[in-house]
Amino acid sequence: MLDSWQDIASVLFLVVCFISVGVLIAHSLLSPGRYSVIERITYAPVYTLARLLWRVEVQWDARWGEGPMDRHHEKDMLRDRLRTGGVLIANHRSSVDPFFVQLAAGCRVHWMVAGEYFRHFLFGPLLRSYQAIPTNRGGTDNAATKRAIEMAAAGDFVGMFPEGRINRTDCPLLSIRPGAALVASRARVPLIPIWIEGAPVGPEVYSALFMPARVRVLIGFPNEQYPTLNLTSEKSSSDGNDSILRADRHQKNEWICQVMKECLRLGGKSNSDVVIAGKRWVDS
Repeated sequence: MLDSWQDIASVLFLVVCFISVGVLIAHSLLSPGRYSVIERITYAPVYTLARLLWRVEVQWDARWGEGPMDRHHEKDMLRDRLRTGGVLIANHRSSVDPFFVQLAAGCRVHWMVAGEYFRHFLFGPLLRSYQAIPTNRGGTDNAATKRAIEMAAAGDFVGMFPEGRINRTDCPLLSIRPGAALVASRARVPLIPIWIEGAPVGPEVYSALFMPARVRVLIGFPNEQYPTLNLTSEKSSSDGNDSILRADRHQKNEWICQVMKECLRLGGKSNSDVVIAGKRWVDS
């Protein structure tokens, strides 16, 4: 009889333990915060992998006012330091690079992602739950750009990789596209340079999910040197209009180059060049 009561007590103890864990999980998911319930569920594996498998450490440029911080500190988040919207730009070596920037941001980042990934049976629902922005990889996508501008202007973070694809070369950076400067200038938010070092790289896109690494995410200081041209003013001639458009394009190119050079500086690669991509960058 005693054994029977001991068995019952053991079962009841386990039930109480499971209920307690369930209550803690429910409280975590439903308590106020920067993520929705769905986002907390979908981001949970990302944070687990980032902490345990990839051992991500976030460090800050000295202009933030302090040196590297303990990676578990509450203030080790970009959202705690920058209350406005912003366009986060970084080098791109691994398929899981967005996870590292997401971890450093401390809030939802709206990534501009090639539209074909949204048609994948697994990645599509995940990208939609993350509120990513589908875009046309091969050229201008006015709808995606407009949405990114609206989100950044509303105070959200928009994430972009100016290289446009994973860099599998020996060069620190591929040629870059100036779209991030367009989004930031129209939204009147800063460009924020980021350098990712030590990201896992494998032969396949999914390989990085199973590879241990030691990753550093270096966050540069926001750059707010918006282009100053006023494109809404009246133009006296088509030649004048073309001239202003060329000047505006030049200013955005200069801005994105300046911020990408800051990315290189963060990574200790200041001697490398930054090159604007041509129109046929996808085929190169």
